[in-house]
Amino acid sequence: MNIFLRLLPIILISIIFYLLIYNLYPKYRELIGLTKKLNELQNKEKELDALLKLIQALSQNSNIQQLVANKEVLDLWLPQEPKMEEILAFLVSIYQANNLVFKGTNLDIAEEPKVYDPNVLPVKIINFSLEAELDNSNMLSFIEALEKSVRLMTIKKVKISSDKKSQIEVETYYLSEK
Repeated sequence: MNIFLRLLPIILISIIFYLLIYNLYPKYRELIGLTKKLNELQNKEKELDALLKLIQALSQNSNIQQLVANKEVLDLWLPQEPKMEEILAFLVSIYQANNLVFKGTNLDIAEEPKVYDPNVLPVKIINFSLEAELDNSNMLSFIEALEKSVRLMTIKKVKISSDKKSQIEVETYYLSEK
């Protein structure tokens, strides 16, 4: 009996150790993991609340309301898709207005979107070059028509040669989803 009393604390400690290691410790680790997930979800909830407040503040801004009301005009200036057929139709109309024949162009879309400002969405660039036999009478109207396009366009380079053949490099833009 004396041996049993001496072994009893060791047996009890072993049983307690067994319960702690095999039953309670996995539950403890699970509790720690759940606590971390709860904290992450609470942080995400705070971020969503902040974004919701920002959206509400922006929706009350009169300038933003005016932009939303004029969405169709904005889509003409800076469309969300390349809309190549609209570019080609516009170019054909410029050539016809100046009594010129449109012989085509290559519309090249840049691979990477360009970020002009970190506060503005990135845009993709469509480059194209035009060739035309321009003289003094129709050169200005041709260039003005490009500049006054409904769609945003930038004339990058104009090359005028002595035989009235002119080359104009232009880029236009559309909103990139990336």
